[in-house]
Amino acid sequence: MLNIHSFIKDNSFYKQLKIDDLLFVEYKCLVEEVKAGIWSDLNYFVFVTSGKKMWKSIYNEYVVQTGDSLFVKRGANLVHQYFDEDYCALMVFISDDFIKKFMHRFSSIIRSDAEIASDTDAVIRVELDNFLEGYVHSLAAFFGAAAFPDKHLLQHKFEELLLNIFTRPLHKEVAQYLGTLNRDQSAQLQQVMEENFAYRLKLEQFAELCNMSLSSFKRLFNSIYKTPPGKWLTEKRLHFAAYLLQTTDKNINEIAFNSGFEDTSSFIRAFKQKFDHTPLQYRSLAD
Repeated sequence: MLNIHSFIKDNSFYKQLKIDDLLFVEYKCLVEEVKAGIWSDLNYFVFVTSGKKMWKSIYNEYVVQTGDSLFVKRGANLVHQYFDEDYCALMVFISDDFIKKFMHRFSSIIRSDAEIASDTDAVIRVELDNFLEGYVHSLAAFFGAAAFPDKHLLQHKFEELLLNIFTRPLHKEVAQYLGTLNRDQSAQLQQVMEENFAYRLKLEQFAELCNMSLSSFKRLFNSIYKTPPGKWLTEKRLHFAAYLLQTTDKNINEIAFNSGFEDTSSFIRAFKQKFDHTPLQYRSLAD
């Protein structure tokens, strides 16, 4: 899968403004790929300025077009590109450390319910009110400037976005998720695994999403789930495939892909070993 944050950061084609591990980017789609898997080690906002695109979490699809916006948690997604119009967006990548320092610094004005853990999807729609619309317009102006903006001003632009999120009730869902970044590593690891198990990420990438070394990730994973991560992922993907067979009319190739298996043949073998039936037999028994 493509690390979209690293890809953009290291690609000179995109207009971007960087300070430390914070990144503003004017994104224009380069890859004519109808469906692709992407992941990011940072949370990010997407403000669509033209065109149409779909982000797919494990359970839901989010189609966005001109004027729409999303918040995407660090992790993986499938994206679907439409080519009726060139897709362009302003994207804002923000690290966990910056968010946690921000919450500590502005703790007196952050809504008290922002730290309440909530079960949100890996992708959250963000409604563009007048405040955020003004923010997006001001951000666009930075990319049209002849000179690189002062780094302190750029940092204030990141803080301005977070202030909008944390102080406006309209953005409560995003604020509540950001508040969970202060939870212990066990809770964060479980959230990352539950939201990303169906994607073909390597264990090193799961560890990176948890802000941990691979060895620390494996130790903590085993202490939580009492089984190795590779075995847990296979079991989780097989049960998810069974759910898709029972609840959708997707073909076997689609189900293998959407469940995180490398190829259809290995999926069918693993499924039959687990459930004593091929996927098609299992579907017919469920009817």
